[in-house]
Amino acid sequence: MLTYTPQSATLPAPTEKPWVLLLLCFIWLWPGVIGHDPWKPDEPYVMAVIDGMLRTGNWLLPTLDGMPYLDYPPLYYWVAACFVKLFSPWLLPAHDAARLATPLFMSLALLLAGMSGRDLIGRRHGRSVVMILIGCIGLIVTGHLLSTVTATFAGFAAAFYALSLTLRSPGLAGAVLGAATSAIFLSSSLLEVMLIWAVAAMLPTFSAWRNKRYAITLAMALLVAVPVMLIWPMQLARSYPALYQVWWQHHALGPLSGFGHVTLFHSFGYYTLNVVWFAWPAWPLAAWTLFRSRRYDEPLLQLPLVFFAVILLLLTLSENKSMEYAMPLLLPLSVLAAVELDNLRRGAAAFLNWFGLMTFGFFGLLVWAGWAAMNYGWPERLAGRAQYFSPYYVPHVSLVAAVFALVATAAWVWAVTRRHLRGRQAVTNWAAGITLFWGLALTLWLPWLDAAKSYRPVVESMVKAMPAEARCVATESRNVIARISWRYYSGINLVPYPAGTTSPCEYELVMRSREQGLAEPGWQLIWQGARPREKVELFGLMRRMNH
Repeated sequence: MLTYTPQSATLPAPTEKPWVLLLLCFIWLWPGVIGHDPWKPDEPYVMAVIDGMLRTGNWLLPTLDGMPYLDYPPLYYWVAACFVKLFSPWLLPAHDAARLATPLFMSLALLLAGMSGRDLIGRRHGRSVVMILIGCIGLIVTGHLLSTVTATFAGFAAAFYALSLTLRSPGLAGAVLGAATSAIFLSSSLLEVMLIWAVAAMLPTFSAWRNKRYAITLAMALLVAVPVMLIWPMQLARSYPALYQVWWQHHALGPLSGFGHVTLFHSFGYYTLNVVWFAWPAWPLAAWTLFRSRRYDEPLLQLPLVFFAVILLLLTLSENKSMEYAMPLLLPLSVLAAVELDNLRRGAAAFLNWFGLMTFGFFGLLVWAGWAAMNYGWPERLAGRAQYFSPYYVPHVSLVAAVFALVATAAWVWAVTRRHLRGRQAVTNWAAGITLFWGLALTLWLPWLDAAKSYRPVVESMVKAMPAEARCVATESRNVIARISWRYYSGINLVPYPAGTTSPCEYELVMRSREQGLAEPGWQLIWQGARPREKVELFGLMRRMNH
Protein backbone atom coordinates (compact mmCIF):
# COMPACT_ATOMS: atom_id res chain seq x y z
CA MET A 1 0.00 0.00 0.00
CA LEU A 2 1.40 3.37 -0.94
CA THR A 3 2.11 5.64 1.95
CA TYR A 4 2.21 8.88 0.00
CA THR A 5 0.20 10.56 -2.71
CA PRO A 6 1.14 14.03 -3.94
CA GLN A 7 -1.42 16.54 -2.74
CA SER A 8 -1.55 19.64 -4.87
CA ALA A 9 -3.27 22.78 -3.80
CA THR A 10 -5.64 24.38 -6.25
CA LEU A 11 -3.41 25.56 -9.05
CA PRO A 12 -3.84 28.85 -10.84
CA ALA A 13 -4.92 28.70 -14.45
CA PRO A 14 -1.85 28.00 -16.58
CA THR A 15 -0.55 30.83 -18.72
CA GLU A 16 2.37 28.98 -20.34
CA LYS A 17 1.49 26.34 -22.89
CA PRO A 18 3.43 23.07 -22.54
CA TRP A 19 4.73 23.31 -26.10
CA VAL A 20 6.17 26.77 -25.35
CA LEU A 21 8.08 25.39 -22.37
CA LEU A 22 9.30 22.44 -24.45
CA LEU A 23 10.46 24.86 -27.13
CA LEU A 24 12.31 26.94 -24.53
CA CYS A 25 14.07 23.81 -23.23
CA PHE A 26 15.00 22.80 -26.78
CA ILE A 27 16.40 26.25 -27.50
CA TRP A 28 18.34 26.19 -24.21
CA LEU A 29 20.01 22.88 -25.12
CA TRP A 30 21.70 23.90 -28.37
CA PRO A 31 23.62 27.23 -28.30
CA GLY A 32 27.35 26.52 -28.14
CA VAL A 33 27.04 22.83 -28.97
CA ILE A 34 27.86 23.10 -32.67
CA GLY A 35 30.12 25.47 -34.55
CA HIS A 36 33.35 25.86 -32.57
CA ASP A 37 36.62 24.08 -31.88
CA PRO A 38 37.36 22.38 -28.55
CA TRP A 39 37.81 25.04 -25.86
CA LYS A 40 39.84 25.00 -22.67
CA PRO A 41 39.84 23.96 -19.94
CA ASP A 42 38.36 20.51 -20.58
CA GLU A 43 37.28 20.11 -24.20
CA PRO A 44 40.72 19.54 -25.81
CA TYR A 45 41.45 16.73 -23.35
CA VAL A 46 38.02 15.11 -23.69
CA MET A 47 38.29 15.28 -27.49
CA ALA A 48 41.79 13.79 -27.37
CA VAL A 49 40.51 10.80 -25.38
CA ILE A 50 37.65 10.29 -27.85
CA ASP A 51 40.04 10.60 -30.79
CA GLY A 52 42.35 8.05 -29.17
CA MET A 53 39.50 5.56 -28.83
CA LEU A 54 38.54 5.96 -32.47
CA ARG A 55 42.10 5.77 -33.80
CA THR A 56 43.25 2.77 -31.77
CA GLY A 57 39.95 0.91 -31.46
CA ASN A 58 40.65 0.48 -27.72
CA TRP A 59 37.37 1.42 -26.01
CA LEU A 60 38.30 -0.17 -22.70
CA LEU A 61 41.17 2.06 -21.64
CA PRO A 62 40.83 5.85 -22.03
CA THR A 63 44.12 7.31 -23.26
CA LEU A 64 45.45 10.81 -23.71
CA ASP A 65 48.04 11.09 -26.48
CA GLY A 66 48.74 7.39 -26.09
CA MET A 67 49.09 7.50 -22.30
CA PRO A 68 46.49 5.98 -19.93
CA TYR A 69 44.00 8.57 -18.70
CA LEU A 70 42.01 7.28 -15.73
CA ASP A 71 40.64 10.50 -14.25
CA TYR A 72 37.15 9.53 -15.43
CA PRO A 73 35.55 6.23 -16.48
CA PRO A 74 34.61 5.93 -20.15
CA LEU A 75 30.79 6.29 -20.40
CA TYR A 76 30.79 9.83 -21.79
CA TYR A 77 33.68 9.02 -24.12
CA TRP A 78 31.82 5.97 -25.44
CA VAL A 79 28.66 7.94 -26.24
CA ALA A 80 30.58 10.83 -27.80
CA ALA A 81 32.70 8.45 -29.89
CA CYS A 82 29.52 6.81 -31.20
CA PHE A 83 28.26 10.22 -32.34
CA VAL A 84 31.57 10.86 -34.10
CA LYS A 85 31.30 7.55 -35.95
CA LEU A 86 27.70 8.35 -36.93
CA PHE A 87 28.01 11.98 -38.03
CA SER A 88 31.66 12.75 -38.82
CA PRO A 89 33.06 13.72 -41.23
CA TRP A 90 30.13 13.63 -43.66
CA LEU A 91 27.88 15.95 -41.63
CA LEU A 92 29.82 17.51 -38.75
CA PRO A 93 33.45 17.97 -37.68
CA ALA A 94 34.52 15.40 -35.12
CA HIS A 95 34.38 17.79 -32.16
CA ASP A 96 30.86 18.99 -33.03
CA ALA A 97 29.65 15.42 -33.48
CA ALA A 98 31.20 14.40 -30.15
CA ARG A 99 29.59 17.37 -28.42
CA LEU A 100 26.14 15.97 -29.30
CA ALA A 101 26.57 13.70 -26.27
CA THR A 102 26.10 16.75 -24.05
CA PRO A 103 22.55 17.74 -25.15
CA LEU A 104 21.64 14.06 -25.02
CA PHE A 105 22.62 13.75 -21.36
CA MET A 106 21.28 17.21 -20.47
CA SER A 107 17.89 16.53 -22.07
CA LEU A 108 17.67 13.30 -20.07
CA ALA A 109 18.54 15.19 -16.89
CA LEU A 110 15.90 17.87 -17.52
CA LEU A 111 13.24 15.27 -18.34
CA LEU A 112 13.98 13.22 -15.23
CA ALA A 113 14.10 16.30 -13.00
CA GLY A 114 10.69 17.37 -14.30
CA MET A 115 9.26 13.90 -13.72
CA SER A 116 10.62 13.99 -10.16
CA GLY A 117 8.85 17.28 -9.55
CA ARG A 118 5.58 15.87 -10.89
CA ASP A 119 5.84 12.76 -8.70
CA LEU A 120 6.74 14.60 -5.50
CA ILE A 121 4.78 17.86 -5.73
CA GLY A 122 1.98 17.15 -8.18
CA ARG A 123 0.66 17.81 -11.67
CA ARG A 124 2.13 20.77 -13.58
CA HIS A 125 4.89 21.25 -11.02
CA GLY A 126 7.38 19.28 -13.08
CA ARG A 127 7.59 22.09 -15.61
CA SER A 128 8.36 24.55 -12.81
CA VAL A 129 11.27 22.37 -11.69
CA VAL A 130 12.66 22.33 -15.23
CA MET A 131 12.30 26.12 -15.64
CA ILE A 132 14.11 26.71 -12.35
CA LEU A 133 16.83 24.25 -13.32
CA ILE A 134 17.60 25.74 -16.74
CA GLY A 135 17.53 29.17 -15.12
CA CYS A 136 20.39 28.25 -12.76
CA ILE A 137 23.51 30.17 -13.73
CA GLY A 138 25.81 27.29 -12.81
CA LEU A 139 24.30 24.93 -15.35
CA ILE A 140 24.66 27.10 -18.43
CA VAL A 141 28.34 26.67 -19.34
CA THR A 142 29.05 23.06 -18.38
CA GLY A 143 25.69 22.01 -19.82
CA HIS A 144 26.79 22.97 -23.33
CA LEU A 145 30.40 21.80 -23.62
CA LEU A 146 32.27 18.52 -23.98
CA SER A 147 32.26 17.38 -20.36
CA THR A 148 31.99 14.03 -18.63
CA VAL A 149 30.13 15.83 -15.81
CA THR A 150 26.97 15.98 -17.93
CA ALA A 151 26.71 12.17 -17.90
CA THR A 152 27.12 12.17 -14.12
CA PHE A 153 24.48 14.88 -13.79
CA ALA A 154 22.03 12.80 -15.83
CA GLY A 155 22.81 9.84 -13.56
CA PHE A 156 22.05 11.87 -10.44
CA ALA A 157 18.79 13.08 -12.01
CA ALA A 158 17.83 9.47 -12.78
CA ALA A 159 18.64 8.41 -9.20
CA PHE A 160 16.60 11.28 -7.77
CA TYR A 161 13.67 10.35 -10.00
CA ALA A 162 13.95 6.67 -9.05
CA LEU A 163 13.80 7.47 -5.34
CA SER A 164 10.68 9.57 -5.90
CA LEU A 165 9.18 6.88 -8.14
CA THR A 166 9.38 4.26 -5.40
CA LEU A 167 6.33 5.93 -3.86
CA ARG A 168 4.09 4.68 -6.67
CA SER A 169 5.99 2.16 -8.82
CA PRO A 170 8.70 0.30 -6.87
CA GLY A 171 9.55 -2.17 -9.65
CA LEU A 172 10.24 0.47 -12.27
CA ALA A 173 12.01 2.55 -9.65
CA GLY A 174 14.40 -0.30 -8.95
CA ALA A 175 15.31 -0.64 -12.63
CA VAL A 176 15.82 3.14 -12.97
CA LEU A 177 17.92 3.30 -9.79
CA GLY A 178 20.09 0.44 -11.02
CA ALA A 179 20.62 2.14 -14.37
CA ALA A 180 21.35 5.45 -12.61
CA THR A 181 23.89 3.80 -10.31
CA SER A 182 25.65 2.24 -13.30
CA ALA A 183 25.71 5.53 -15.22
CA ILE A 184 27.11 7.42 -12.23
CA PHE A 185 29.86 4.86 -11.69
CA LEU A 186 30.80 4.69 -15.38
CA SER A 187 31.04 8.48 -15.65
CA SER A 188 32.47 9.52 -12.26
CA SER A 189 33.57 7.28 -9.37
CA LEU A 190 32.63 4.96 -6.54
CA LEU A 191 32.23 7.93 -4.21
CA GLU A 192 29.26 9.31 -6.13
CA VAL A 193 27.72 5.83 -6.13
CA MET A 194 28.14 5.66 -2.36
CA LEU A 195 26.44 9.05 -2.05
CA ILE A 196 23.36 7.83 -3.92
CA TRP A 197 23.15 4.72 -1.82
CA ALA A 198 23.69 6.71 1.36
CA VAL A 199 20.56 8.66 0.43
CA ALA A 200 18.73 5.40 -0.30
CA ALA A 201 19.81 3.97 3.07
CA MET A 202 18.69 7.09 4.97
CA LEU A 203 15.22 7.37 3.44
CA PRO A 204 13.64 4.56 5.53
CA THR A 205 14.03 6.96 8.44
CA PHE A 206 10.77 8.37 7.04
CA SER A 207 7.58 6.34 6.96
CA ALA A 208 6.93 6.80 3.22
CA TRP A 209 9.96 4.63 2.42
CA ARG A 210 9.76 2.28 5.41
CA ASN A 211 8.02 -0.70 3.83
CA LYS A 212 8.73 -3.99 2.06
CA ARG A 213 8.15 -2.55 -1.39
CA TYR A 214 11.00 -0.11 -0.90
CA ALA A 215 13.27 -3.00 0.11
CA ILE A 216 12.27 -4.77 -3.10
CA THR A 217 13.17 -1.60 -5.02
CA LEU A 218 16.66 -1.53 -3.54
CA ALA A 219 17.17 -5.24 -4.16
CA MET A 220 16.14 -4.89 -7.79
CA ALA A 221 18.42 -1.88 -8.20
CA LEU A 222 21.37 -3.88 -6.91
CA LEU A 223 20.55 -6.75 -9.25
CA VAL A 224 20.66 -4.33 -12.19
CA ALA A 225 23.58 -2.18 -11.10
CA VAL A 226 26.18 -4.57 -9.72
CA PRO A 227 26.70 -6.71 -12.87
CA VAL A 228 26.81 -3.64 -15.12
CA MET A 229 29.17 -1.77 -12.81
CA LEU A 230 31.59 -4.67 -12.58
CA ILE A 231 32.06 -5.12 -16.33
CA TRP A 232 34.45 -2.22 -16.91
CA PRO A 233 36.73 -2.57 -13.83
CA MET A 234 36.89 -6.35 -14.21
CA GLN A 235 37.88 -6.06 -17.87
CA LEU A 236 40.39 -3.35 -16.95
CA ALA A 237 41.86 -5.56 -14.21
CA ARG A 238 42.14 -8.53 -16.59
CA SER A 239 43.65 -6.63 -19.51
CA TYR A 240 45.70 -3.99 -17.63
CA PRO A 241 46.23 -5.18 -14.04
CA ALA A 242 48.84 -2.53 -13.22
CA LEU A 243 46.63 0.26 -14.53
CA TYR A 244 43.67 -1.12 -12.61
CA GLN A 245 45.72 -0.76 -9.43
CA VAL A 246 46.54 2.84 -10.40
CA TRP A 247 42.83 3.55 -10.86
CA TRP A 248 41.92 1.89 -7.56
CA GLN A 249 44.66 3.64 -5.59
CA HIS A 250 44.37 7.13 -7.09
CA HIS A 251 41.08 7.64 -8.95
CA ALA A 252 38.37 5.29 -7.63
CA LEU A 253 37.01 7.86 -5.17
CA GLY A 254 36.89 10.75 -7.64
CA PRO A 255 37.08 14.06 -5.74
CA LEU A 256 38.64 12.25 -2.76
CA SER A 257 41.30 10.59 -4.99
CA GLY A 258 41.57 6.82 -4.36
CA PHE A 259 41.77 4.14 -1.72
CA GLY A 260 45.55 4.41 -1.61
CA HIS A 261 45.48 8.00 -0.42
CA VAL A 262 42.21 9.69 0.50
CA THR A 263 42.47 13.49 0.24
CA LEU A 264 40.13 15.58 2.37
CA PHE A 265 39.01 19.18 2.87
CA HIS A 266 39.42 22.15 0.55
CA SER A 267 40.07 25.70 1.71
CA PHE A 268 37.09 26.86 3.74
CA GLY A 269 34.37 28.91 2.10
CA TYR A 270 34.89 28.07 -1.58
CA TYR A 271 31.56 26.33 -2.17
CA THR A 272 29.69 28.51 0.34
CA LEU A 273 30.60 31.67 -1.53
CA ASN A 274 30.28 30.36 -5.07
CA VAL A 275 26.96 28.58 -4.63
CA VAL A 276 25.34 32.03 -4.19
CA TRP A 277 25.68 32.70 -7.92
CA PHE A 278 25.95 29.08 -9.07
CA ALA A 279 22.49 28.06 -7.76
CA TRP A 280 20.67 31.33 -8.43
CA PRO A 281 17.62 31.59 -8.51
CA ALA A 282 16.99 28.08 -7.09
CA TRP A 283 18.43 28.68 -3.62
CA PRO A 284 16.37 31.77 -2.60
CA LEU A 285 13.20 30.07 -3.85
CA ALA A 286 14.16 26.92 -1.92
CA ALA A 287 14.74 29.06 1.16
CA TRP A 288 11.25 30.53 0.69
CA THR A 289 9.83 27.00 0.63
CA LEU A 290 11.62 26.05 3.85
CA PHE A 291 10.45 29.27 5.50
CA ARG A 292 6.80 28.98 4.45
CA SER A 293 6.11 25.26 4.18
CA ARG A 294 4.94 23.13 7.09
CA ARG A 295 5.09 19.87 5.14
CA TYR A 296 8.30 18.44 6.60
CA ASP A 297 6.49 15.19 7.29
CA GLU A 298 5.92 14.64 3.55
CA PRO A 299 8.29 13.17 0.93
CA LEU A 300 8.24 16.30 -1.22
CA LEU A 301 10.57 17.92 1.34
CA GLN A 302 12.19 14.86 2.88
CA LEU A 303 13.79 13.47 -0.29
CA PRO A 304 15.33 16.72 -1.61
CA LEU A 305 16.56 17.69 1.87
CA VAL A 306 18.32 14.35 2.40
CA PHE A 307 19.71 14.46 -1.16
CA PHE A 308 20.97 18.00 -0.59
CA ALA A 309 22.56 17.15 2.77
CA VAL A 310 24.50 14.17 1.40
CA ILE A 311 25.88 16.12 -1.59
CA LEU A 312 26.80 18.98 0.73
CA LEU A 313 28.76 16.47 2.80
CA LEU A 314 30.72 15.49 -0.32
CA LEU A 315 31.54 19.12 -1.07
CA THR A 316 32.66 19.64 2.53
CA LEU A 317 34.95 16.61 2.48
CA SER A 318 36.39 17.14 -1.00
CA GLU A 319 39.88 18.56 -1.33
CA ASN A 320 39.19 19.58 -4.93
CA LYS A 321 37.72 22.98 -5.68
CA SER A 322 35.51 22.81 -8.75
CA MET A 323 31.92 23.96 -9.08
CA GLU A 324 31.30 21.00 -11.39
CA TYR A 325 31.05 18.87 -8.25
CA ALA A 326 28.21 21.13 -7.07
CA MET A 327 26.02 20.50 -10.14
CA PRO A 328 23.96 17.74 -8.46
CA LEU A 329 23.00 20.27 -5.76
CA LEU A 330 20.83 21.99 -8.35
CA LEU A 331 18.45 19.00 -8.51
CA PRO A 332 17.14 19.04 -4.92
CA LEU A 333 17.27 22.84 -4.80
CA SER A 334 15.12 23.11 -7.94
CA VAL A 335 12.54 20.70 -6.51
CA LEU A 336 12.46 22.55 -3.19
CA ALA A 337 12.15 25.85 -5.05
CA ALA A 338 9.07 24.61 -6.93
CA VAL A 339 7.12 23.48 -3.84
CA GLU A 340 5.92 26.94 -2.80
CA LEU A 341 6.44 28.70 -6.11
CA ASP A 342 2.70 29.29 -6.64
CA ASN A 343 2.55 30.97 -3.23
CA LEU A 344 5.47 33.30 -3.88
CA ARG A 345 4.49 36.82 -2.95
CA ARG A 346 3.67 39.06 -5.83
CA GLY A 347 6.34 41.53 -4.80
CA ALA A 348 9.04 38.86 -4.79
CA ALA A 349 7.91 37.61 -8.20
CA ALA A 350 7.95 41.17 -9.54
CA PHE A 351 11.47 41.70 -8.14
CA LEU A 352 12.77 38.49 -9.76
CA ASN A 353 11.23 39.56 -13.05
CA TRP A 354 12.62 43.10 -12.74
CA PHE A 355 16.07 41.78 -11.80
CA GLY A 356 16.01 39.45 -14.83
CA LEU A 357 14.85 42.27 -17.08
CA MET A 358 17.66 44.57 -15.95
CA THR A 359 20.34 41.85 -15.95
CA PHE A 360 19.58 40.16 -19.25
CA GLY A 361 18.48 43.39 -20.87
CA PHE A 362 21.89 44.90 -20.11
CA PHE A 363 23.85 41.86 -21.22
CA GLY A 364 21.65 41.43 -24.29
CA LEU A 365 22.39 45.03 -25.34
CA LEU A 366 26.09 44.39 -24.66
CA VAL A 367 26.06 41.34 -26.93
CA TRP A 368 24.37 43.28 -29.74
CA ALA A 369 26.75 46.23 -29.33
CA GLY A 370 29.75 43.89 -29.30
CA TRP A 371 28.50 42.16 -32.44
CA ALA A 372 28.18 45.50 -34.23
CA ALA A 373 31.60 46.58 -33.02
CA MET A 374 33.47 43.42 -34.05
CA ASN A 375 31.86 43.34 -37.51
CA TYR A 376 31.24 47.00 -38.43
CA GLY A 377 33.78 48.87 -36.28
CA TRP A 378 31.19 50.85 -34.30
CA PRO A 379 31.19 51.81 -31.45
CA GLU A 380 34.84 52.49 -32.18
CA ARG A 381 36.11 52.04 -28.63
CA LEU A 382 34.30 48.75 -28.23
CA ALA A 383 35.63 47.63 -31.61
CA GLY A 384 39.14 48.25 -30.33
CA ARG A 385 38.52 46.05 -27.30
CA ALA A 386 37.04 43.33 -29.50
CA GLN A 387 40.16 43.38 -31.69
CA TYR A 388 42.39 43.37 -28.59
CA PHE A 389 40.80 40.26 -27.09
CA SER A 390 40.41 38.32 -30.35
CA PRO A 391 42.95 39.53 -32.93
CA TYR A 392 42.58 36.39 -35.09
CA TYR A 393 38.90 37.11 -35.74
CA VAL A 394 37.92 37.96 -39.32
CA PRO A 395 34.62 39.95 -39.48
CA HIS A 396 31.84 37.73 -40.68
CA VAL A 397 28.08 38.40 -40.56
CA SER A 398 25.65 35.49 -40.72
CA LEU A 399 22.23 36.67 -41.85
CA VAL A 400 20.56 33.54 -40.44
CA ALA A 401 22.18 34.07 -37.04
CA ALA A 402 21.22 37.75 -37.00
CA VAL A 403 17.57 37.03 -37.86
CA PHE A 404 17.39 34.30 -35.20
CA ALA A 405 18.87 36.66 -32.61
CA LEU A 406 16.37 39.41 -33.51
CA VAL A 407 13.40 37.07 -33.19
CA ALA A 408 14.68 35.71 -29.88
CA THR A 409 15.20 39.21 -28.50
CA ALA A 410 11.69 40.31 -29.52
CA ALA A 411 10.13 37.19 -27.96
CA TRP A 412 11.97 37.80 -24.70
CA VAL A 413 10.91 41.47 -24.54
CA TRP A 414 7.30 40.40 -25.03
CA ALA A 415 7.55 37.76 -22.28
CA VAL A 416 9.06 39.99 -19.59
CA THR A 417 6.65 42.88 -20.15
CA ARG A 418 3.50 40.86 -19.36
CA ARG A 419 1.42 42.05 -16.43
CA HIS A 420 0.05 40.22 -13.39
CA LEU A 421 3.11 38.08 -12.92
CA ARG A 422 3.19 35.31 -10.34
CA GLY A 423 5.95 32.92 -9.32
CA ARG A 424 5.69 30.59 -12.31
CA GLN A 425 5.75 33.38 -14.86
CA ALA A 426 8.69 35.11 -13.15
CA VAL A 427 10.72 31.88 -13.14
CA THR A 428 9.82 31.20 -16.78
CA ASN A 429 10.89 34.73 -17.71
CA TRP A 430 14.19 34.27 -15.89
CA ALA A 431 14.80 31.00 -17.74
CA ALA A 432 13.93 32.72 -21.01
CA GLY A 433 16.35 35.53 -20.15
CA ILE A 434 19.32 33.30 -19.45
CA THR A 435 18.48 31.29 -22.59
CA LEU A 436 18.36 34.52 -24.58
CA PHE A 437 21.69 35.75 -23.25
CA TRP A 438 23.45 32.41 -23.84
CA GLY A 439 21.80 32.05 -27.24
CA LEU A 440 22.80 35.55 -28.35
CA ALA A 441 26.37 35.19 -27.09
CA LEU A 442 26.86 31.76 -28.66
CA THR A 443 25.23 32.82 -31.93
CA LEU A 444 26.39 36.37 -32.63
CA TRP A 445 29.73 36.08 -30.83
CA LEU A 446 30.56 32.46 -31.62
CA PRO A 447 33.12 33.07 -34.42
CA TRP A 448 34.77 35.81 -32.34
CA LEU A 449 34.91 33.61 -29.24
CA ASP A 450 36.23 30.67 -31.23
CA ALA A 451 39.02 32.74 -32.72
CA ALA A 452 40.08 33.73 -29.19
CA LYS A 453 39.67 30.38 -27.41
CA SER A 454 40.74 27.86 -30.06
CA TYR A 455 44.29 26.63 -30.56
CA ARG A 456 43.70 26.35 -34.31
CA PRO A 457 45.06 29.83 -35.24
CA VAL A 458 48.19 29.23 -33.15
CA VAL A 459 48.85 25.85 -34.75
CA GLU A 460 48.23 27.14 -38.27
CA SER A 461 50.56 30.08 -37.64
CA MET A 462 53.38 27.74 -36.61
CA VAL A 463 52.79 25.38 -39.54
CA LYS A 464 53.18 28.32 -41.95
CA ALA A 465 56.46 29.35 -40.31
CA MET A 466 57.86 25.81 -40.08
CA PRO A 467 60.69 25.09 -42.54
CA ALA A 468 59.99 22.43 -45.16
CA GLU A 469 62.85 20.27 -43.89
CA ALA A 470 61.38 20.06 -40.38
CA ARG A 471 60.33 16.41 -40.38
CA CYS A 472 60.80 15.79 -36.68
CA VAL A 473 59.51 18.21 -34.01
CA ALA A 474 59.86 17.29 -30.34
CA THR A 475 58.31 18.68 -27.18
CA GLU A 476 58.60 17.84 -23.50
CA SER A 477 56.25 15.08 -22.35
CA ARG A 478 54.50 17.38 -19.88
CA ASN A 479 53.29 19.65 -22.71
CA VAL A 480 50.13 17.61 -23.18
CA ILE A 481 47.96 20.42 -24.53
CA ALA A 482 50.55 21.12 -27.24
CA ARG A 483 50.79 17.48 -28.27
CA ILE A 484 47.03 16.94 -28.55
CA SER A 485 46.36 20.30 -30.23
CA TRP A 486 49.08 19.99 -32.86
CA ARG A 487 47.93 16.49 -33.74
CA TYR A 488 44.25 17.50 -33.92
CA TYR A 489 44.64 20.66 -35.98
CA SER A 490 47.60 19.86 -38.21
CA GLY A 491 48.22 16.11 -38.02
CA ILE A 492 51.72 16.74 -36.65
CA ASN A 493 52.79 14.15 -34.09
CA LEU A 494 55.12 15.97 -31.73
CA VAL A 495 57.75 13.58 -30.36
CA PRO A 496 57.56 13.58 -26.55
CA TYR A 497 60.67 13.36 -24.40
CA PRO A 498 61.24 13.69 -20.61
CA ALA A 499 62.05 17.15 -19.32
CA GLY A 500 65.74 17.59 -18.55
CA THR A 501 66.91 15.20 -21.23
CA THR A 502 68.20 15.89 -24.74
CA SER A 503 65.64 16.56 -27.45
CA PRO A 504 65.58 13.75 -30.05
CA CYS A 505 64.83 16.16 -32.92
CA GLU A 506 66.49 19.11 -34.59
CA TYR A 507 63.31 21.12 -34.05
CA GLU A 508 61.52 21.58 -30.77
CA LEU A 509 58.22 23.14 -29.71
CA VAL A 510 58.65 24.72 -26.30
CA MET A 511 55.83 25.80 -24.01
CA ARG A 512 56.66 28.37 -21.34
CA SER A 513 55.09 31.14 -19.35
CA ARG A 514 55.71 34.71 -20.44
CA GLU A 515 57.80 35.28 -17.33
CA GLN A 516 60.07 32.37 -18.24
CA GLY A 517 60.51 33.47 -21.82
CA LEU A 518 61.58 31.31 -24.76
CA ALA A 519 65.35 31.84 -24.85
CA GLU A 520 67.31 28.59 -24.63
CA PRO A 521 71.06 28.06 -25.08
CA GLY A 522 71.97 26.21 -28.24
CA TRP A 523 68.60 26.83 -29.90
CA GLN A 524 67.38 29.45 -32.35
CA LEU A 525 63.83 30.79 -32.08
CA ILE A 526 62.14 30.79 -35.51
CA TRP A 527 58.50 31.27 -34.45
CA GLN A 528 56.51 32.16 -31.37
CA GLY A 529 52.78 32.39 -30.74
CA ALA A 530 50.01 32.15 -28.17
CA ARG A 531 46.28 32.42 -27.90
CA PRO A 532 45.10 36.04 -27.54
CA ARG A 533 45.67 37.51 -24.10
CA GLU A 534 46.99 34.19 -22.83
CA LYS A 535 48.97 34.89 -19.65
CA VAL A 536 50.48 31.45 -19.10
CA GLU A 537 51.00 29.54 -22.36
CA LEU A 538 53.60 30.89 -24.78
CA PHE A 539 54.72 28.57 -27.59
CA GLY A 540 57.96 28.74 -29.52
CA LEU A 541 59.41 26.71 -32.38
CA MET A 542 63.17 26.26 -31.88
CA ARG A 543 65.87 24.99 -34.23
CA ARG A 544 69.03 23.41 -32.89
CA MET A 545 72.06 25.56 -33.66
CA ASN A 546 74.97 23.78 -35.36
CA HIS A 547 78.30 24.36 -33.70
